[in-house]
Amino acid sequence: MDIQLPGTFLIGGLLLLTILNMNIKILETNSINFLNTIAQETAADIDTIIEYDLSKIGYSVSSTVNPIIVFNDSVLTFLTDVDADQSIDTISFYLSTTAAVAATDNPRDRYLYRTENGSELDVALGITDWEISYLDRDGNQVSQAEDIIMIKISYVVETMIGYDETYGRAVWECGFVPKNLGIVL
Repeated sequence: MDIQLPGTFLIGGLLLLTILNMNIKILETNSINFLNTIAQETAADIDTIIEYDLSKIGYSVSSTVNPIIVFNDSVLTFLTDVDADQSIDTISFYLSTTAAVAATDNPRDRYLYRTENGSELDVALGITDWEISYLDRDGNQVSQAEDIIMIKISYVVETMIGYDETYGRAVWECGFVPKNLGIVL
């Protein structure tokens, strides 16, 4: 009988520790899932803005002018009449440096900026990777603006805050074939 009571406490204690550990794991999993959901929603919001603007590349621009002004792996600048007011606008997308958002917990996040006629607006916070590819009809990378048929944008969004240094994360990739480039596929 003397051994049964301490044995019962030992087994009960181990069971209690197992339950507490399981609760901690559930909390961690729920927190990371919540952060991933936030990152996915942010990525979808960014896609909506990009899709709206890129679908208008070249809108109301003379067919003698190539509407794509600057194109490299991190910056896209193009001409369009974004608000249909008969005035050609210049739109750019690019990322800030990580130093611009040093106040967040995530050391990798940056702002995505959108400028319209020189007026800068931060579209989103949390982009950690951003790459733009310019492709021809066959899906090959191009180096001349007049050869661009498709624009592919890939980006990664992470949350500003994390759980135990794990940040919510979403990867997004989208391709656009702007109809106003004057190209018929």
